[in-house]
Amino acid sequence: MEINTNIENNYEFQDIIKLFVPVGYDEFDIQVNHILEENETRIKNSYKIFVEKKEYNYEKINDVSKFISSKSFAKIGLYEILTKVFNKNMPYGALTGIRPVKFCYDLLKKGLPKTSIENFLLNNYYVSKEKVDLIIDIIVNQKNLDLNDKLVDFYINIPFCTSKCSYCSFMSMEVNKAGKLVDEYVDKLIYEINKTKEFLMENYFIVKNVYIGGGTPTALTAEQLERILQTVCFDVKEFTVEAGRPDTITREKLEIMKKYGVTRISINPQTFNDKVLASIGRKHTAMDVLNTYRMAREFDFDINMDLIMGLPNDTIKSFNDTMDIAIELNPENITIHTLSLKRASTLKQSNANIFKNENRVKKMSIIASNELKKAGYKPYYLYRQKNMVSGLDNIGYFKDNKICYFNIDTMDELSSIVACGANAISKRVFSLTNRIERFANVKDIKEYNSRVDEMIQKKKALFEQKGY
Repeated sequence: MEINTNIENNYEFQDIIKLFVPVGYDEFDIQVNHILEENETRIKNSYKIFVEKKEYNYEKINDVSKFISSKSFAKIGLYEILTKVFNKNMPYGALTGIRPVKFCYDLLKKGLPKTSIENFLLNNYYVSKEKVDLIIDIIVNQKNLDLNDKLVDFYINIPFCTSKCSYCSFMSMEVNKAGKLVDEYVDKLIYEINKTKEFLMENYFIVKNVYIGGGTPTALTAEQLERILQTVCFDVKEFTVEAGRPDTITREKLEIMKKYGVTRISINPQTFNDKVLASIGRKHTAMDVLNTYRMAREFDFDINMDLIMGLPNDTIKSFNDTMDIAIELNPENITIHTLSLKRASTLKQSNANIFKNENRVKKMSIIASNELKKAGYKPYYLYRQKNMVSGLDNIGYFKDNKICYFNIDTMDELSSIVACGANAISKRVFSLTNRIERFANVKDIKEYNSRVDEMIQKKKALFEQKGY
């Protein structure tokens, strides 16, 4: 792949090309020559593209718009010509990036009428009607949002798991191999949480939601988990702990979570097919999920279940069976993920071609959407990742008004997030100036343990900035 353009930072051109050539795109024989010319009223994009030695020429002239940047016009023009070259369209059209709903919120801030969103996405970015309807449904379903610059979400990262899933690229360590490092990490994390609480209080911030993720937080021992939970102690309505692996959940841990005010947990089967579970490196069975779910129901938590479309060895039938079981269990939230080929994952390193069965994943997506809606579930947030099969998405569904507001705040960047732990990213939203600033803790666990004071001070500086 070769890209020649007079636009700086051509990564969005790469993102468009990867939609059409997702596997081995670096080696694929495609050359894009592009020139952008613009003045106060007009933008002209000219392309000469070679695909497998065949030449394509294209020219597009647009009026200057406050809703579409010149760089976006260039990206859209490249998408238009590639749809002709490869004879296919993508569900999100030329819309790249992980936050389609946030993109629409930003358009509304710029003055685009709400009634024009549908036509804007359809006619300018070529988003499919199905995905446009999904985005609009999500905006409608995102009700009762608490948006105030002094209200923040609190995130805690636990970078330990019982084993590494083949599709996962998160920075996490197998807990059984970490030894004393786990206790040291818990000590440093508790220290960071306490110091963070101090500067939040000093600057009059109020925590509205708490989310403990990872990794797998319940991979910790009951004692370690309790030490962290008793440190958090915020008076919030929504307190989530990802207890994703059923093989990490015990009655004692559920009792501890209930004792310290946890309201919502995740129990993530990914699939209810044992053959598929084994192929992705999970150390539990479908029956383990069912038994853990029934035990957790005794504690009256809201429960989320994650399912993944496109896993190795999964078929239309086995995915359909998984959907039937999940819906019969009736959790408050079901999140449907599309498999993504992440660079650091075992799946990627094994050179697996997860894109060879794109039609199968598209059918799974239709099954999931239809069955969930039939069962009374509604979509409330979505996000996308690079190298997803069929250019699809991850969608969170809810029923009975049980929305996870932390997920909305995170994915649509509507609220500030204070984050503690290795690889945790704090985000400060300045609504008056319409800007977002971030600070990321270091990823490596040992480095985090030795540099925690430095990260506390930098995070404190971020949240002590004036909001104007």
